[in-house]
Amino acid sequence: MADAADAETETTHAFISYANQDRIIAEEVERQLTELAGKGKGRSLLKCFLDTKSIPPGQRYQPIIKSALEQADWLIVIFTGHQSVYCGYEIGIYSVVKPHDDAPLDQKPVTCLHDVEQNTIPGVMDGYNTTLVSRVVPYDPRDPSPSGEEVNLWFESPVGRLLRAICSSKELYTANDNPTQYTIDIARAAKKICSSFAEARQEDEESETPVQAGLEITIYPPDDGEFKRIPESSVLIGTSRAFDILGLNLPLSLAGGHAPQITWGQLRQTLTRPGRPNIPWMDKLEINIALAAALKTSEPDDVTFRGSRDNRIYRAILTRHKLYKNGKRRFYVLLVDTFDRRFIGDRYTSLLLISLILASRWRFTFFERWHEELTKYDPERTDREFQDACRQLEYNMDWMEHEGVELGADDMDAMVEAFGFENKARVQRFYSDWDAAKKKLNSQLPKTFEGLTPELRAQARTAIVDFLTVIKEQNAEFLELSTEKYAEKMRISAS
Repeated sequence: MADAADAETETTHAFISYANQDRIIAEEVERQLTELAGKGKGRSLLKCFLDTKSIPPGQRYQPIIKSALEQADWLIVIFTGHQSVYCGYEIGIYSVVKPHDDAPLDQKPVTCLHDVEQNTIPGVMDGYNTTLVSRVVPYDPRDPSPSGEEVNLWFESPVGRLLRAICSSKELYTANDNPTQYTIDIARAAKKICSSFAEARQEDEESETPVQAGLEITIYPPDDGEFKRIPESSVLIGTSRAFDILGLNLPLSLAGGHAPQITWGQLRQTLTRPGRPNIPWMDKLEINIALAAALKTSEPDDVTFRGSRDNRIYRAILTRHKLYKNGKRRFYVLLVDTFDRRFIGDRYTSLLLISLILASRWRFTFFERWHEELTKYDPERTDREFQDACRQLEYNMDWMEHEGVELGADDMDAMVEAFGFENKARVQRFYSDWDAAKKKLNSQLPKTFEGLTPELRAQARTAIVDFLTVIKEQNAEFLELSTEKYAEKMRISAS
């Protein structure tokens, strides 16, 4: 019995605390300590506690961990950025059962073995030793044993000093056991432990390169608990490509490693143009975000916008929504380039067909049920119905104008050639009249359709009806000319 008690007293107990992601490191620490023990007093005089190996399946872990901590001579905490859920519990128990409050820092048998910045080490390690893992020389897995000057570098490294402290605390392995091999053995163990950190990090993300133009919108819970609009202070983080599409040059924070960012209010203010108080694609995105927050399906119709620099047409597509326990929400948006929709074949025949399609689109959307269209803006409509009608008008106008760009109808000179020189004045007038009518409408619309006074609502209704009346007459003439010229082209092609 006395021999067993003496053996237990001489045994070095090492408790290794680690996150599951760092298991490979914990096992390497155990392996190297065991091999060093075998070079000295013997492996039987070292006991390492690893929860995955030391706690039998189905057993309550708290009593087993507490018992192991009561026996522990050393508490080794491994930290690579992943903190064990039990780390704080284990350090707390150890500090109670084996307090070392009055001991100098270098005499406390607790250390955090880490490869991260000092300020990222968990606060529970405050007041204890930290051992930084670093490669003192390049590691070659084909040659795990250090040699020459490399031996001294690893022997004097922070990990080498920690191993010497553990081995000497109960004379588990000292230079007296093997004067010629001791330094080499400590150096080899330190090198292998440091290399295990590199091996454990093989699954770490080295870099990320966005391949799509994307935005992340972070929204904190409103004070009244009801999500209605995106707060202007909400932060948008995005790829450089996304902000380039929007015509913004936002710097990348190299010091903090942050992607370009802007607030929702700043983005709306930046994109607002004279005579164009509303930004339909942002309004539509805001509606879909509110629907997503309420766990409802997004509205199906797209609202497109034109890239500020490349003049291509894009759609803002809401792809993902995250809700956090603190009420914060994060929405992920892709800015997707639309497909090239120009027709294959004779360019001028295609432009005539495109003109016919666009003029028909306007007729079907606004003018075929003319009186029904006008009643959408009547004073008898509720404010909500009026707001919806105004927004839908903007959505439809943007959609059809951008569709014209996608199909190539924005090239007035090519359109003049398609309709013939004899119709040059009429075609140019279509473009100028449209531009003038649109600018007049935008200049008379309010910045927002919400909370309108009766006077502003009446003013908006008058502006919309006047605009649609002018465009109705213009579109009828354009549709007639397009039909005539396309039919003429088809007759010529058939003869």
